[in-house]
Order: sequence, then C-alpha cells, then structure tokens
Amino acid sequence: MNLLSFSLDSSAREHAADEALGRTCPHLSLEDYRLRPPVEVAFFDCDDCLYFDDWAVANQITRSIEEWCIEHAGLGPGDAYGLYKEHGTALRGLMETGLVGDGDGSTPTVERFLHDVHDLDPPVTDTLRPDAELRDMLRDMDPRIRKYVFTASAREHAERCLEALGISDQFVDIIDTRSCGLHTKHSPEAFRRAMECVGVNSQEDDLLSCVFLDDSVKNIRTAKRVGWRSVLVGRKGRDDGEVVTAGGDAEHEVDRVHQLREIMPELFVAKEGRS
Repeated sequence: MNLLSFSLDSSAREHAADEALGRTCPHLSLEDYRLRPPVEVAFFDCDDCLYFDDWAVANQITRSIEEWCIEHAGLGPGDAYGLYKEHGTALRGLMETGLVGDGDGSTPTVERFLHDVHDLDPPVTDTLRPDAELRDMLRDMDPRIRKYVFTASAREHAERCLEALGISDQFVDIIDTRSCGLHTKHSPEAFRRAMECVGVNSQEDDLLSCVFLDDSVKNIRTAKRVGWRSVLVGRKGRDDGEVVTAGGDAEHEVDRVHQLREIMPELFVAKEGRS
C-alpha cells in the first residue's frame, strides 16, 4: 500500500496545524507558519525529553559525575554541577579547565569520564519502562521525516535509554557528544556538527526543515540562533520547580513529548494508515 495514501488530506492537515498553532504558539502568525518548508528531520533530546521520571536518572548521572569529579579531578562538592551550569555539560567544563585530557597521562581521558559517569547502578534498563504511548506517537510520524536522537550524553547511555523505553527501532541514528566534537548544545557548533551528520546544509529552507525537541531553554535558544524550529519539552524547572518558558525562541512549549501530535499534527499520518 502507498504510504502517501496514509497522509491526511492537505487541507485537513493545514487546518489542524492552524488550530494547534493558535492554541500553543500565539506569537507566530499563521501566514509565517504556513510559508515554512515542511519538516524533513526531527531531532529529539534523550534525557528528560523522550522520557520524564522526575529527574531520577538525571539525578543519578549528576551524582555519578559529582563522585567522579571529586575522586578523579580533585573538585569539591557542588563544583561539578557548577561546571554544568556554566559550560552546558560538566565534561565541557572539565575540558575548559584542563581537568580531563586527550590521553597524555597527566589527566584522566574524556573516554574514561564518559564511560564511568554513564555506568549507572542500577542501570537505566532497570529503572525505565517501555512506553507504548511514546512508541505509537513516534511510529505515527510521517515516514518521510527522519528521526534522530540528539543528546549531550554518550551514545551508549542513549542506546540503553531507547532500549528500556522500547523505541530503539524508531530512530535513524544517535548523535551524541562525540559526534558533536564534545561541543555542548549551548554552542551553535554542536548543531552544525549534527547537520553534517544527517546531511543538512546551511540554506535557510534546509535549516527550517529541522525541528528540535529539548527540555533545556538554553539549548532551545541556540537552536533558534542556528535557524532550526524547536519545541520546549517540560515546563517545570529542575532546580526550583517554577514554570519555565523559552518565550519566542520556541515555536511550541509542552509538558510531555507525547503531545507532539497535538501541537504539530502536520508531522503525522492518519492513524488508520499505521502498520
């Protein structure tokens, strides 16, 4: 059966998108929204975006990084989180301050850091559970849209998360911190590296064909600077529990990634066409 036959009628898709935009993104005009090229690539952050567990895994990783930095980098309590807040990831902060290196023997290596801090106990495969609703949402997206995980963590951690959630087969690939040359998503360079990985050039229409979903306001703002469309996922601050917003830097803001169908129905095929 022709996959295109599963698509919503174009006028119905446009009407649904208009309604969603009016509800969730009133700062954009319908005319501007309609003139944008269709989405061809969707980049999903992993932790606290594809799943949300009240930051249980995030807190595990934070503790793991804290312990590693105290033991191997000589930092004090709280210093690792300070590096994360300032540099986007603790690893980037460790690199900037010369506390991890390239294997010359004077400092621990980047690879050792990435392996050690993501070797969680218990592992995420024990703590996360399959998410049928999420799987259905991803499976219902237009098959012409290429889906990638775009994470600041290591590939092996993202692989374990996808396995635990039961969605490993829903993505073309994982773009991790190594893929981005260890640049964080606070930096436009990480987005340029991600585009190189998937074959997107820097022309305006190609940039606007990318949609980015992430829980970090700073990452959303960088995506806007680069020229991508974006969705802020999660509107509750980790540090204070207050409502967070990206303002006009995000086209949409949602509480859960599962709401993507509601806010961007043009990315999906009709349910009856799902196989």
